[in-house]
Formats: sequence, structure tokens, C-alpha cells
Amino acid sequence: MRRSVQLVRKLAAPVGFAYGATVAFTVGSRTAPLWMVWAPLAIATSTAAGLMCAYGLGRWHELGKLCTISVGQVKWPVTALVVGSLALMNVTVLLPGPAHVNASGGGGSSLGDGLVGMFVVVAAVPVAFVMFGMWRAVGSDAQLGPKEAPASTKGDQLDILLALRQMLQRLLPAVGSVVALTIFTAGAWWMLERSLHTQFGTRPPQYLLIYGAFGSTLVGFIYGPAWTALQRRGRLLLDKMFPLRGVDQEAVIVSRAADRQALEQMLGLNRGFLADLQSGLLILAPLLAGAVAAFLPH
Repeated sequence: MRRSVQLVRKLAAPVGFAYGATVAFTVGSRTAPLWMVWAPLAIATSTAAGLMCAYGLGRWHELGKLCTISVGQVKWPVTALVVGSLALMNVTVLLPGPAHVNASGGGGSSLGDGLVGMFVVVAAVPVAFVMFGMWRAVGSDAQLGPKEAPASTKGDQLDILLALRQMLQRLLPAVGSVVALTIFTAGAWWMLERSLHTQFGTRPPQYLLIYGAFGSTLVGFIYGPAWTALQRRGRLLLDKMFPLRGVDQEAVIVSRAADRQALEQMLGLNRGFLADLQSGLLILAPLLAGAVAAFLPH
């Protein structure tokens, strides 16, 4: 099993590159001037998605060393997320309306946008497993640490929580950058279709903002449960290490309050959910990409 995972990690990026190249050279009109803009973006996006997949697989292995977690514990929420995301991305195909044809046929198509976006969603499955796995493993009643070496001391628990928070913070920019690339690719495809005067190209550019908002919401949705679990578990540990209730000595209160504040900063407990997401404009990157793509000259 471990060898197969290692093989997938090695092949993820090449497969992403091959997929993007295949889509770029089989979908859309290569005679359109803007094809030279969209094709490199499509290849770069699928390649980055492959790298994200490999990175997520590595973090899942790392999570297994820190916590007791299995694929079966999180397969259903991840499956629901993937199916729901794919359905929402293809809602225009499911709704009644004029038939879509390939861009080269002149009728307008969402294939160039949809195929790349669907690949990104599938490639993000390992990252979703890590974040939802973190949520399940760090539940308030869960035992921190792997089965063979459970966290028996407060120091062990703190060490695991710090490692999990760092892992979560590293995952966020990886996902946000890929989703931002996806939105740029969608904008380039829309401009390509518009240059060919196809039906798909007649959509208002502001639909890209909705696409970007969907990407930002999706990233926040998989990030939120893990962030909430870490915050809750961190506060439980904080109350165990530096309790204030029942303490009446002023010097002790001040000392513990200072220690609590230092530990809060270490665990990020003094930061709100949106503040964490907006740090470095990571979560807003897809939305900003949608805004830029929507208002580029066209």
C-alpha cells in the first residue's frame, strides 16, 4: 500500500501535465489568438493540481504519525464534498437550455473550463482527507497521538497541536494557489470563447466572480472544521495548563494570565477564523483572481 502511494506521489505531477496538455490540444480552437494564453494556463493549472495531490498524500502520511486516523473515518464527508462540487461546477450542463458544442464548432462550450476544474477537484481529494482527518482526530473527546504512542503528557499534546497547526497553515497556500490558477484559466477560456463569438462567450464577465467566490468558499469549507477542532482542543489544553478559575491570589492570576497569552499566540488561539484565512490573502486569492479575470480587457 505504501509503495502504491509513493508511486502516485511521483506520477501525480507528470499525469497532471499530460492531462493539461491533452485538454489544451484537443479542446478549443487552436486557430484563436487567445488559445496561446489559455493553453499554458490550463497545463500549468493541471500540473499544479498534480503537485497539490502529491503534497496532500505526503501530509496524510504525516498526519498518521501524529494522530490515530483512518480513511474510513472521513471518506463520507470527502465523498459528499467532491460529488457536490462536481455537480455545482456542471450545473449549467444539467439545466435545460441550448446544447453546448466544441468551441471550434462555433456554438460555445464550457469544456475547456470544466475539464480543468474537475481535475483540480479530484486532485484535491488527498488535501480534503488531511483536513477532515485532522478534524476527526482532534475532536474534543479524541486521544491525541498515534495508538502506539498516545500523548500522555501536556507537553506531548502541545507538541502535536503545534505540529498540526503548522501542517494546516502549509496546506492553505497550496490549495489557494491552485484554485486561483483555476480561476485564471476559466477567465482565459471565457475570453477565448468571446473572441470566437460563441454562445459561451456571451456570458457576462462577472460570472467569473461567482466562480472565484465558489473556489474561496470551497477552500474555507474544508479548512473550517480542522481549524475549529484545533481551536477547541487548544483551549482545552490551555485551561488544563493555566487554569484561572478558583484562583484568588493576584500574583498567581497575573502570572497565569501572561502564560495563557503566550500559549494562545503559539497555538493561534488569539486569531479569528477569517483572520487566519485572510492572512496573506490566501483564501481571497481565488476571488481576486476572478475579479482580475472578469475585468481584464476583452
